[in-house]
Amino acid sequence: MSHRRSSFQSNDLFPREIDIEVCLKTLKIFQKIEGDVNCVVWDASLVLAKYLETMSQNKADFLSGTRVLELGSGLGVVGLTAATLGAQVTLTDLPEALPLLRLNIKENKSKISSMGGYAIAEALVWGDHNSQIHKDEFDMIVLADCVYYEEAVDPLLETLQCFSNTITKKPTMYLTQELRDSEIQKKLWKKFYDKLTDLFIVEQIPEEEQHKNYRSSDILLLRIKKKSY
Repeated sequence: MSHRRSSFQSNDLFPREIDIEVCLKTLKIFQKIEGDVNCVVWDASLVLAKYLETMSQNKADFLSGTRVLELGSGLGVVGLTAATLGAQVTLTDLPEALPLLRLNIKENKSKISSMGGYAIAEALVWGDHNSQIHKDEFDMIVLADCVYYEEAVDPLLETLQCFSNTITKKPTMYLTQELRDSEIQKKLWKKFYDKLTDLFIVEQIPEEEQHKNYRSSDILLLRIKKKSY
């Protein structure tokens, strides 16, 4: 796993505005001018965020009051969108990613609370089953563009299984992934996808069901559920 800078200066950052049309709110997301994978807004995160918005527009209670866990939150685009649509969201990432993630939560806190939502950020290392977060149960799990490093594939799958093996709630999971051209990334995605489909029921959501302006043939959007035996 690549090393990431654990701190930032204000002049390292610039804001990006993301409109949530259904509730007339605009999120301000700070990203770094330069850095590693968790410091920019990725297209896959916008596709997933806008899908959540589309679903909320079609079904008013899709996210309202829902307990949502985001894995590999990065800057928090998906989780903050869900919170602004009324969800109770726990955004997670590696400890070194939390300062910028928490800054983005703070920046958008009033907009989120005005819609009845809530957002917190916590550290979560995939595969670490001792985290206090594993004591919580969630209605929904979201993750965008998280299949990037080979050494993270099995811990990520373990984490998805762990949060699916809860006593009362059986969360629906939504995952977006940009399909990249390099042979390494193609093999990595195939490895992950093959294992994912062994463990879960996986359904690809067609583009026509996604947001009309935020969808792409090279970004997969999957709905994932635990298999019933």
